[in-house]
Amino acid sequence: MRRGTAATAERGRHPGGRLGVLIAYLFNGFALTAWTVRLPSIQTEAGMTTAQTGLFLTMSAVGTLVMVFFAGSSVARFGAARTYLAASGLFLLAYATMAAALFLQSIEVLMVGSVLHGFAFALTNVPQSVLAAGSENAVGRTILPQFHAAYSLGAMLGAGTSALLAATGLRVAVLFTGLIVLVLVVRTSAYLLVRALNASMREDERRFNRARLEHTGSTPIGRSRLLDVWRDPNTLLIGLVIFAAGISEGTANNWGSVAIVGMFDATAAQGAAVITVFLVAQTIVRLVGGPAVDRFGKRAVLLASAGLAIAGILLFSLSGGLAIATIGAALWGAGSALNVPIGISLAASDRHDGPSKVAAVTSLSSLANIAGPPLIGLAIQAAGVRLPIAAITVVILLAALATTAAVRTSSRRAVVSAPDAESFAELATLDPETHPDLRQDEDAARDAGEDGDGSSPPRP
Repeated sequence: MRRGTAATAERGRHPGGRLGVLIAYLFNGFALTAWTVRLPSIQTEAGMTTAQTGLFLTMSAVGTLVMVFFAGSSVARFGAARTYLAASGLFLLAYATMAAALFLQSIEVLMVGSVLHGFAFALTNVPQSVLAAGSENAVGRTILPQFHAAYSLGAMLGAGTSALLAATGLRVAVLFTGLIVLVLVVRTSAYLLVRALNASMREDERRFNRARLEHTGSTPIGRSRLLDVWRDPNTLLIGLVIFAAGISEGTANNWGSVAIVGMFDATAAQGAAVITVFLVAQTIVRLVGGPAVDRFGKRAVLLASAGLAIAGILLFSLSGGLAIATIGAALWGAGSALNVPIGISLAASDRHDGPSKVAAVTSLSSLANIAGPPLIGLAIQAAGVRLPIAAITVVILLAALATTAAVRTSSRRAVVSAPDAESFAELATLDPETHPDLRQDEDAARDAGEDGDGSSPPRP
């Protein structure tokens, strides 16, 4: 992807934008984990049964899945920054509703708060991803994994803080009240920091539309394409990569510790420790993985990640000892670290259609997180722990097969989607030696020519 346009240089003068995105990701992880780790206390304070607690979580997941189909349209119409601010208002309403429900011990009100939280979470994820992709384009190197690492670090911080507060006997209703204050301070600060970055990204879109109309004679693509993007094979290919990552990560987070206890008759503490190894490995790779993406290209890193994840899952699920399973958890975490950040980057690289594509692939990630763990749970009940976890390698393998096509089309569209007029002719003049993904594309085309009629397909 070319990242040296005038508009890119303009965005580079807004370093606060990157800080704002980093804060947004960090706080998102912190806030979510801070209250979800207190789920047993929520059940007690509200007087819910186990089945009602499951419904409480499901309501939030359904809210997320519903809102994600509207989040892209909101970003396209109002901009990522304003959409993020609107999500902050929904978070305030959700936390206030759940706090009131616990004070009143009203399960019905608590369910409403859960749905509102699902709405807010989805309305946050899409603009965050769009702003993160814009920030990455501004600095000229891969930094999206660092934002996801910030989310992981925020989650660890939220879990630790909440555990300390729980030890003091603090009620969850009071915790929700504290989160209201933090939303007002932290999310408002993040919004103020990203406004300049968002304005430059909106100007990029306007430049692209003018240049496209002038040089191709076609009408600029409309803002609302939440259904049309599903007709684009590239969206489905990227979505498969992210869907597989969601299944993999969701299985580890929800069933990893249970699997360790069941497979090795281990203690709950040992199961938690092994999954901590998974999370630490994932966070470390996200922190340091950006340069590898820049050096070797998205396709190579995604394929390597798939190999690591498959090896790790097989070691984890089929090994005969706890030590080998722990090594498998580390490989699994490392292999699952970069798939979602790279997938979001690929979806957002088609700049005029980025918000809709990000919304589409995010919806598949949400679907994986909603449907994946329960289905794995049913399979575990029927066949035991080992085989159902090992079976997710099939989904990862399918995603690996889709990787080549997904990266190839996204790499070309990233150049064609650049906002300045000269970029429409740039694709034919790019040097593959300085663009790893395009270099791999050239190699694949040459190999295909040698196997066929000796000719390479023309560039678009």
